[in-house]
Amino acid sequence: MKKTPYDQRVLQRMAPGALCADGLLGDDPRDLTDILAADDAAVAAAGTTHERIAAGLAEWLGLATAELGRPVELTPNVTAVWREGMGRIPSPWPGEGVFPKGELELTDRRTGQAMRLTHLSVHLIAAHGFYQGRGSRYRLEPTYLAELLGLT
Repeated sequence: MKKTPYDQRVLQRMAPGALCADGLLGDDPRDLTDILAADDAAVAAAGTTHERIAAGLAEWLGLATAELGRPVELTPNVTAVWREGMGRIPSPWPGEGVFPKGELELTDRRTGQAMRLTHLSVHLIAAHGFYQGRGSRYRLEPTYLAELLGLT
């Protein structure tokens, strides 16, 4: 399917070096529409919505941000640490605003698995169902998030 000029602009803004050094698609060979479709299917199979996942992450982000870099226990199995960043980053979808930099590191104490997310990550999930491409620094697996948030 031919991409519109708007779609091409979004993809250009997701490329490495455009908005962030590593880009938002990582080394994922799939087309953006295929990434979005796969994540839509995963969220539906988990019995939840992108909005519910984003809302849960936004709540955790707020709790951790308030702790100013101190670790916080979000659930008996999940801890978080907020690391402040300077500046703002725009959405790759033009006209959607800019978001504070910084990252939240979540650690699942059951598995030791850690993941990072940002204010932009939460927005992209809520607005587009976009969890970023595989290999991206901020790629989040929707099925795992739904489980971690207790939404399954």
